[in-house]
Amino acid sequence: MEDDSLNTLIISVLAIPFVIAIQLWVKERKDRRRNKEGEEEFKTTREAIFSFFIEGIAVVGGLAILIVATSGIARYFIHTFG
Repeated sequence: MEDDSLNTLIISVLAIPFVIAIQLWVKERKDRRRNKEGEEEFKTTREAIFSFFIEGIAVVGGLAILIVATSGIARYFIHTFG
């Protein structure tokens, strides 16, 4: 049973850098589209909709992974020390 908790902890800890990488990727994409005034510019409406869709999925997915990773770490501490 201890191996299951340890495996959960390892996977949870390794998921956190993945979430950070996703958030940095989204930020880099947004920064590339900024003009001199700081507003985001799109060449076409299709590009804007596609970017909003992809970046939205990335942000929501990253948040979901972060929640699961945090609960995995909490579960390890509760199981081990509780």
